[in-house]
Amino acid sequence: MAKWFFEPGHTAAEFRARHMMVTYVRGHFKNVRGSLVFDEKHPTSASVEAIIDTRGLWTGEAERDAHLRSADFLDVEHHPQIRFSGRVGKTLGAWTGGWTAS
Repeated sequence: MAKWFFEPGHTAAEFRARHMMVTYVRGHFKNVRGSLVFDEKHPTSASVEAIIDTRGLWTGEAERDAHLRSADFLDVEHHPQIRFSGRVGKTLGAWTGGWTAS
């Protein structure tokens, strides 16, 4: 069984959100930490855990970033992290897991 660790300086969580039904806003979160556990003999036992620093949100526009960090959206003052943990459902299938904000 192997365990890999995400390097915060080399890992990002990216997103795309619809804006005004016309275009998409794209951005990412820097400073993602976590790990991936994988056993090539038992691939369905794979799991992933990630912690995203919500304060590291970046869309390329400072005013929009500040608004997304505000209580109107992520409320990073009270929820500085997004946590994800999941497991493989099938060897060719999707991950199952859940998100929590803390």
